[in-house]
Amino acid sequence: MKIARKTNAGDDPLALAALYRAGLGSKWETMTEAAVAMAAVGVRASKNRIVQAVAVSEFPTEILALFASVGMVNRTARELIRARNEQGIADMVARSASLNPAGKSRSEILAHVCNTRSTSGYRRTYTGEIPLALNERYVQGCRSGLWSTVRQAADAMGISHSRLTMASAIAALPQELLNALPTGGLTFETGRALVDLVALRGEKVICEEAISLQNIVPRLSPQRLLNRLVGIDCSPFQAKVRRGKKKNGRSGGLFVELHLDPSDPESESRLEILVGLLNVEFGSRSVKAGSGVVVPKEDHLRPYLAQQQQRLNRPAPLSRLSVPPDLSGSAGTNRDTSVPPAGIDDDRAALDRWLSDYTSPATRNRYQNELERLLLWALLAKGKPLSSIDVNDANEYINRFTLDPQPSSMWVMRGRRPRDEPTWRPFRGPLSDESRQKALHIVKKCFNDLILYRYLVANPFQNVKVDHRPDVRLENEYTELHERSRA
Repeated sequence: MKIARKTNAGDDPLALAALYRAGLGSKWETMTEAAVAMAAVGVRASKNRIVQAVAVSEFPTEILALFASVGMVNRTARELIRARNEQGIADMVARSASLNPAGKSRSEILAHVCNTRSTSGYRRTYTGEIPLALNERYVQGCRSGLWSTVRQAADAMGISHSRLTMASAIAALPQELLNALPTGGLTFETGRALVDLVALRGEKVICEEAISLQNIVPRLSPQRLLNRLVGIDCSPFQAKVRRGKKKNGRSGGLFVELHLDPSDPESESRLEILVGLLNVEFGSRSVKAGSGVVVPKEDHLRPYLAQQQQRLNRPAPLSRLSVPPDLSGSAGTNRDTSVPPAGIDDDRAALDRWLSDYTSPATRNRYQNELERLLLWALLAKGKPLSSIDVNDANEYINRFTLDPQPSSMWVMRGRRPRDEPTWRPFRGPLSDESRQKALHIVKKCFNDLILYRYLVANPFQNVKVDHRPDVRLENEYTELHERSRA
């Protein structure tokens, strides 16, 4: 089964080590030269990462064989090397011989080999897998006798039964529909939406429309594809939500107004589809004869589509963000067009390239969070790509927006939320002076490096300074961490 997922040799230590050895003597002589050559073709691999990959590839077969089915990532290699340096390879080989890897996650195997005391929380390896990869792992487990039911597999993997069930439903989608998606576009949110659409409109109709969309250049984003399949991307469309007047001290009801082109002969059928999606989303399962309301054919499917639709009027994490071509940054006003950098065609690719230089998970996550906030602000608040913001935008972001992200319903979440939830937002509140200073340092560093990559011409944050507000104390992640450390 082909898994729709973006892969990079730099993310797999064993693959990276094999790639390095394959080019040694012919394409490069040193690891530094190899890192430069790989970067030129889009492989994320620093010299340190290559050193780490080669080192772990030389581990005894008894250890490497344990990771054959679950794979290895850079964190795995780093922890294995650390354990070897602290404990010695002989002890690790002895522990490996006593372990049956069947049904265990990568982190559980790593904990055993490295003699990690506590394995609590390690069973998160499978929670981040895309649906096709997760279903393929389930199918392989069934073939090898690791489990015989979905519930047994879910328990062994440490994931919810419903997640594995949904992965199987997504994997069963028609191939014509999967082919219409861009590479890496079949996430759980998109898959759930497609499952609901197939149940609602029928497999034949969806497949016919998907086939007609496969040859569109450039490829439609997952959101645009969903819009086309629903039928709201082809004619003038507007939706409004209004609340009725209060009665007897009670809030009025919510009303949805949908406006479609009345001259379009397909408007009525599209409106029926939208009504059907609302029924799926809000749980209406009863229908009177002749009412014209579309009801899903498969009543047991969960209502994911409406709440998961990824629009540019709501922030989404980088991993799920679908950016329109005109905002991608491929023609940003701050772009360096003299020598286009290999493999970096737009803002997302530039940020991914920059973040790939940081192997520390904590550092990478922190840097990604700040760049994610800035990119979303540029797209949603300014309506321009990241590579088009100027010094006025930079000053506005640091000294106005981050002090009070508005509208708060769009930018601020209460407490912490998983990144795959619709209620996720980029901020947890206004940023303090300290947080803004650190945010400025990160984005300034990023833009300076993008200039070195010859992706940008200038750094709009270079001369921006934080306007300190000594009389205002704001709670944020930095002050919380500082107070915990003092406690």
